[in-house]
Amino acid sequence: MDAIEGESFFGGAFADPLIIWDENFDFAPSIAESWEISEDGLSWTFHIRKGVKFHNGDPLTSADVYFSVNHFQSPDSWNPWSPYLSYNLNTMYCPDDYTFVYKTNKPEHPLAICFSDVVIYPKNLIETNGWDAWKEHPIASGPWKFVEFVSGDHITMEANTEHWGHVPAWETLIQYVVPEEATQIAMLKRGEVDVITGVSLDRSLDLQEEGYTLVQNPAPTGIMICMPGTWFETAGPTGDERVRHAMAYSINHQELCDTFFHGLAEPGGRWFMHPGSWGWDPSWQPEPYDFDLAVSLLAEAGYPDAFDDPVIPIWVQVGSGWTPDLMQVLQGYWAEAGIQTQINMVDPMEWAGMFFVPHYDEPDFGNVGAIFPWVFPDSWPSNVYHSYNMYCGGVHTVGNDPKSVELYERAVNEPDANLCEQYWSDFMSYVQDETFVTFGVALVYAPLAIVGPEVGEWTYGQWITLAHSFSGIQHAK
Repeated sequence: MDAIEGESFFGGAFADPLIIWDENFDFAPSIAESWEISEDGLSWTFHIRKGVKFHNGDPLTSADVYFSVNHFQSPDSWNPWSPYLSYNLNTMYCPDDYTFVYKTNKPEHPLAICFSDVVIYPKNLIETNGWDAWKEHPIASGPWKFVEFVSGDHITMEANTEHWGHVPAWETLIQYVVPEEATQIAMLKRGEVDVITGVSLDRSLDLQEEGYTLVQNPAPTGIMICMPGTWFETAGPTGDERVRHAMAYSINHQELCDTFFHGLAEPGGRWFMHPGSWGWDPSWQPEPYDFDLAVSLLAEAGYPDAFDDPVIPIWVQVGSGWTPDLMQVLQGYWAEAGIQTQINMVDPMEWAGMFFVPHYDEPDFGNVGAIFPWVFPDSWPSNVYHSYNMYCGGVHTVGNDPKSVELYERAVNEPDANLCEQYWSDFMSYVQDETFVTFGVALVYAPLAIVGPEVGEWTYGQWITLAHSFSGIQHAK
């Protein structure tokens, strides 16, 4: 329930962030009804919305914002965005009850990503009763109020009819944990649930033909192939850039979009980017399908004979929707070109432990030299910190190229907003064209959810605040 213990999807239902994204994936007001950055880029001034109350009736003020930002950037945080705030903090203060000022050591426009992940908690309540008591019955200011949580089964929330922004059209929201697709579908058809997610594309289209409504994410899901540990001097095939390029060229991306994704995808995409993203360059093109070039590059690299173990492991999460099926399709493309791979299904927590913890000094760790399929919605207003983690020595441990770090820092610390975006395009071009440790397979415009007959217009939907966005779902009648 606490944002510092990860990116809390449930927490997004009953807690409001400092700022949020709108349907166009631009940063927008939330608890801060406005904010500005000083000309030198060092001061962020947030103007706190008046009249907001926590679920217990206490007023929300700048003191709660200060408390929540300080909590978010604490050393105890496991949230991946927390360190970016704490590393650049100079000082922060509240000049009055409805103003919060955050001063940095260096300009850093992308900090808006971190501020959008800070949710506001009640300072007085938590300081009086402690965090343990709060976690037993969390209270914040969001559109839903916490009622009950049963681990591994469900969470129940009720509408906050006094919410300043989104008053839910439904009295009660219950989110069930149902991993099995067939069980989800049966519950939907019996009217036991109104919305299901994570269903395969084939079954989603079948349900659409039966009259159910498919709600699509406003931005696509990007399919990225990531190759951790490419800077290690290992004998693994992915340590050779020619093999990495061959893996991209051997995939018929358009065929994949037309068949496996039933036309709901298009080739392209970069790491957490799609056309229209901050820093996107319209001249960028997807990797072409060139089977002959792939075979030629493999021969030039001496694959498979030049490698003690030519088999490239692929690590896939159990319960990750259509991703395992997709990886089998990609495995087929690679096998046709002569690339040997092995798919390994692992528990999501084991998978996260392999790819969300740095292993810079462990070249024999299981993720080095493997394929890390990243299938995640690209609906982020900026991919800056995702890219640090991927290309500059962050938690994903894929790239650690010195020039990547230099270009990253030039972009992030540029006080001029327009130059900042241009420098970011330069950075993304370099890491794609020169290091090539990730490549895009497709941008998928697949269903986010399948809804039943009682659900009407969905007026507000972001995947990252999905529970929060349920407040924008209307009744069908």
